[in-house]
Amino acid sequence: MASKRKRINVKADDGSIVILVLWILAILALLGLGIGFATSLDQRLVSYQRDRLTALYLAKAGYVRALAELRRDPTPQVDSFLDPWAHSPEAFREAALGGGSFTVSYRLRGDGGSDGLVYGVVDEDRKINLNTAPKAVLIMLPGMPEEIADSIADWRKQRALGERRDRAFKVLEELLLVEGMTDEVFQALRPFVTIYTDGKVNLNTAPREVLKALGMGEGLVNKLLRFRSGRDDIRGTEDDQIFTTLASAGFQLNAFDSLTPQEAAQLTNLIVQNRLKVTSSFFRIYASGRVRDGKIIRSVEGVVQRGTGPSDSLVLLAWHEY
Repeated sequence: MASKRKRINVKADDGSIVILVLWILAILALLGLGIGFATSLDQRLVSYQRDRLTALYLAKAGYVRALAELRRDPTPQVDSFLDPWAHSPEAFREAALGGGSFTVSYRLRGDGGSDGLVYGVVDEDRKINLNTAPKAVLIMLPGMPEEIADSIADWRKQRALGERRDRAFKVLEELLLVEGMTDEVFQALRPFVTIYTDGKVNLNTAPREVLKALGMGEGLVNKLLRFRSGRDDIRGTEDDQIFTTLASAGFQLNAFDSLTPQEAAQLTNLIVQNRLKVTSSFFRIYASGRVRDGKIIRSVEGVVQRGTGPSDSLVLLAWHEY
């Protein structure tokens, strides 16, 4: 009888062991799944960071390509939309490189509300310099109320030890700190103002809004833009014309479309006042890199100053990665 009870207890113990083993196996399986999921997640994170880094270096490659185009400018004494840095889809649009691509482009705003994507470099010399422009010019910019123009003029002066000193804008976003400035006004001004340049505006690239802010009448602005875009009225095509020198600008424009005495006087006054030029020295480059069919994008933005002479140097003034 005792032997029989012993056999029953042995069987019961065997069943408990089997259940315990099954629980252990289940726990190990869950641990294995958890470790596998964590490993897979780590691999995806590593892959994502690697692709982000790749996209960043692709964007930097686009920036370097833009520098190369600026250096090989065939007409260094004149800068216009005909130059290779200004608009070149062949060089700047989704250029394939190392399993990804880069693009150098920006959204062009101006010329009476036109808005288009340009594959090229931004000419900062087509804009009004906030640090040097008088109130009479500032107040003519799109969306600029007189009180904000006054606040900008006040910002540029600060009292230190009883003396008035110039206080220049260091970055464009400092405009948002000016009294009365709103985001709406800032966004309206942004395409037409800069903190770089020598204060002169490139006659070959300035948009309608900037030309009018300088004091040109509607008639003169229309003739000037038609001259630049050629008979087909399309910017960046073979029939475009450029102003080669300021001394000949009036003659060139009058030969294309006769100027009235008032229009001729407006252009002459701006030239005499040293407000215009036909070259550019400051450029803003927006470059983006893409991998995974555009699912991962990194961008860089740089402002450079191009020197003159045999060295043809390019100096980096500002840099931003995002």
